[in-house]
Amino acid sequence: MLGSAAAVPGIAAAAPNVTPPIARALVLSGGGARGAYEAGIIGSMAANRGIRDGDPLSPYGLVCGTSIGALNGWFVATGQYTKLHDLWYGISAARLIRLKKQFAALRAPDSGVGNRLASAIHLGSLAKNEVALLDSAPVLDYIGSHVDPRQPLLVPMVWVSTNLNKQRAEYFYARPPNAPQRDVNVIFDSLRIAIGANTIVREASVELFHRELFASACVPLAWDPVQLPQPDGSLNEYCDGGVASNSAVSVAHSVSAAVDVVLMDPPFEPISDYTDAIAVGFGTFGTMQQKILTNDMRSVYFQSVAKRALAKLPPSVMRSFTLEDPLFQTFIETLPSTELSYVRPKSTLPVGAGAFSDEEGLGKAYRIGWEDAQAGFTPYNWRTFDA
Repeated sequence: MLGSAAAVPGIAAAAPNVTPPIARALVLSGGGARGAYEAGIIGSMAANRGIRDGDPLSPYGLVCGTSIGALNGWFVATGQYTKLHDLWYGISAARLIRLKKQFAALRAPDSGVGNRLASAIHLGSLAKNEVALLDSAPVLDYIGSHVDPRQPLLVPMVWVSTNLNKQRAEYFYARPPNAPQRDVNVIFDSLRIAIGANTIVREASVELFHRELFASACVPLAWDPVQLPQPDGSLNEYCDGGVASNSAVSVAHSVSAAVDVVLMDPPFEPISDYTDAIAVGFGTFGTMQQKILTNDMRSVYFQSVAKRALAKLPPSVMRSFTLEDPLFQTFIETLPSTELSYVRPKSTLPVGAGAFSDEEGLGKAYRIGWEDAQAGFTPYNWRTFDA
């Protein structure tokens, strides 16, 4: 079903007990240019574990990503660690953040009064005639130049985007060549049980791969939504998966016994690099994503605690619960249990989310990630983000 969208079938009346098909998953969060920190963590893990290009990043059997985490995740899933390092140390020259031509004069110091006035008029009518400030072409061109969709995956990869027309999160999936269909079916079944019976999973296509990947990084108001075809031939518009979830924790939770999450913001530290509308846009979504992240992590933690606690109940108690609610047994059997760990910077990273041209800040963020990986991942509990 390459390139098609499909609703995973609904939950059966009596689902079997589910054993997570993946032992451990890696979740790479969104965060724009702060993705350099993720790349540093990945590079450090590969180096310290003696993992070379072309080898999977042990012990992970699945990579999940959102936004820049989806792009970083592609290089992890394909075992291209050196290329990931080189991309982040050269990305500042690509000038990815470019205003559309009609807005560019607002920043040009040598533009005349007439040009500035015309740009201001364009900006004032943004809600009517334009849906974003930035030019998508540089980002799409960059992805097209560095991501080869024919590169074989070493482990499966899932990334998240948001379907604006349907107002829901949807999941893109890519798998290693010759991966048994039964393994794919198990993952799909786990997704549908944990996330919902109408979960939409699209297997990525070679033809649309670059647009499908960009759909997870396409921040609303910054870039125009990405149009992708539906099974009936109609086009739906997709934007940054961070609108629904900036960290694909729930996806990894549904299929993995253990999950390591890479975050790119410290706990409760103010960010003050809001110098223009673009920075404000990134910051606004960052605030929203922090709240969603906290809720997602807590949900995974408490589901896992509940699963382990209920498994210890005497059979007689379980039978009594089932008599009161026939669906209780199904609920218990299908509830995932995941050991959740995370790594995050201790203080605000020295690069803004939109600062892809900040060569010095990107290099510093990469090195901070490299150093933080040395300490490993910290187990999460429900009070982790309270202080």
